[in-house]
Amino acid sequence: MRRFVRLYYPVVEVSGRERIPASGAVLFCANHPNSMLDPAIIGFVAQRPVHFFAKAPLFDVPVFGAVMRALGMVPAYRGADDRSQVKQNLASLEAGAAWLVRGEAVGIFPEGKSHDLARVERVRTGAARLALQAAQSGTPVTLVPLGLNYERKERFRSAVWVNVGEPLDANAVLRDGAGEDRKAMRQLTAELDGRLKQVAVHLVEEKWEPFLNDLETLMPPLDGSGPIERVRQRKRIADAMNHFLGADRPRAEAVAAAIEEHRSHLDAVGLDLRSEWSREQGAARWSSVAGEMFVLAIGFVPALIGLLYHLVPFGLTRLTAWRLRGPVRSTVALSRLAPGFVLFTAWYSLNWWWLTRWLPDWVAWLWTAILPLAGIQALQYWPRAGQAARVLWLRIRMSGRSGELDRLRSERAAVSERLRAMAKEFAAAARGTAHGQ
Repeated sequence: MRRFVRLYYPVVEVSGRERIPASGAVLFCANHPNSMLDPAIIGFVAQRPVHFFAKAPLFDVPVFGAVMRALGMVPAYRGADDRSQVKQNLASLEAGAAWLVRGEAVGIFPEGKSHDLARVERVRTGAARLALQAAQSGTPVTLVPLGLNYERKERFRSAVWVNVGEPLDANAVLRDGAGEDRKAMRQLTAELDGRLKQVAVHLVEEKWEPFLNDLETLMPPLDGSGPIERVRQRKRIADAMNHFLGADRPRAEAVAAAIEEHRSHLDAVGLDLRSEWSREQGAARWSSVAGEMFVLAIGFVPALIGLLYHLVPFGLTRLTAWRLRGPVRSTVALSRLAPGFVLFTAWYSLNWWWLTRWLPDWVAWLWTAILPLAGIQALQYWPRAGQAARVLWLRIRMSGRSGELDRLRSERAAVSERLRAMAKEFAAAARGTAHGQ
């Protein structure tokens, strides 16, 4: 399953892997942005078998439920699914604690649900109950917070940054509670909540999420443009937003108003914050388009072949995913990956069989090996080509409005200058906090 998921997310970077115990009872506690693919990512990070808690209705799915039981997964009975079954969670906690007592690794998502928000939802007490129950038997239990941060969780061939937090010693918390189980549970839950928010992208106030997307465009990473660095920058920006909304809210709101005003001025002329036109001047605005068009021309033929060859399985996969997916983005990758594996495998097998009837076997094998690469190129090529065409059209349309564009550039520069000053202040404050700790 881990290898399977790496087809979808080829870049997975782990920060703080040395904090994960190689053996013994470990309870992995993670945020939950990506449905059933999150457990596979955690399994990749853990490099050992992990027994996960999963919502109980999944165990009733034919075949799939039997596989989950065979893997030692534990049903979690949520009120959102069936309130009458919630009492069965006591038995589920006992089953999870039993795995820990045996020195195994267990995984749990303390938020209790998968979601699309750029924040950690309320951490429930289940993880603390589970860890303390195992610790009461004398088993050393370590809780490891994991921040699962996706570049674009629904996008094929995107990246994942897993941020491993400082582990928690459940036995130490149990001793500090001096026999008061409820006190120990509250303390452990609060500690876990804080550490999850330190390792995952977390906005204290949900309503500010649109500005998080704007600031990612206005403040690109300085240390590189790779996918992982962009995810790290998103985390830094979210932390900075939380800092200023708490420490200097009027200033934060004033900058937000300036961004909104700049956005509205761009909208009025058909541009947006991501438009390269608003930053380039003179010959540079045309040379960048010419360079992009040259690159696209070189890749046109293989991308066209990849598109035509994969139209049938691609269309069927998207149709199936559209019918299977839920109302949130957290299910998109899973609803594409599972049927896509079946449909594309069947398509390649059928074409290989047809080619072997008319051509030598080695030609059929070579064709079957090369065409998936052309398909991946096509997936990346055509969105890029569409974006290039939109940019070219905008630049032709705006070529006679240089005065207006100069005003937009000046406005953007002023906003960016205010943001850079705040970024320096936040970096200094973060260093001071780290030294204080």
